[in-house]
Amino acid sequence: MLVLAVALLAVRVPVAQACFGPKLYIGLSDTAEQRVFYALVALYIKEKTGVETVAVPLEDADPLRALQEKRVDMAFAREISQDFTPLVTAAGAPYLLSGRRPLEELQFTTVAPALQRLDRLLTPELFAPLAAEVAAGAPPAAAARAFLMRQRWI
Repeated sequence: MLVLAVALLAVRVPVAQACFGPKLYIGLSDTAEQRVFYALVALYIKEKTGVETVAVPLEDADPLRALQEKRVDMAFAREISQDFTPLVTAAGAPYLLSGRRPLEELQFTTVAPALQRLDRLLTPELFAPLAAEVAAGAPPAAAARAFLMRQRWI
């Protein structure tokens, strides 16, 4: 019996790999306004759809070019381009623009409708104090979560 127990312990059993769902890549510059906007959008998407997002720092890169080159799925831009679908514009510039992947791939079918709901809820009057709070030093994710909960949007 002891030999059997030792033999079982010696057998290597593959460790189960965690299953990670699809991710959307969102391009943003390193401004307080865009960091909090990303945190707001990322948390809203996660809570409403279960889809994860990844922030892609664009540094000095043009967000429209990053979308065109498909380096990102969505990006915050100062202008709306007819080449990309605006999803969140109500907060004023920057705008959240989408490339084709989030709109066409089956795994993301709930994302655009969720962001369109956010677009109807968010106003510049609500967003400006949130951006100012982050510019004054508040962590973007914490400020975005508190804001969304205060508004009862999540």
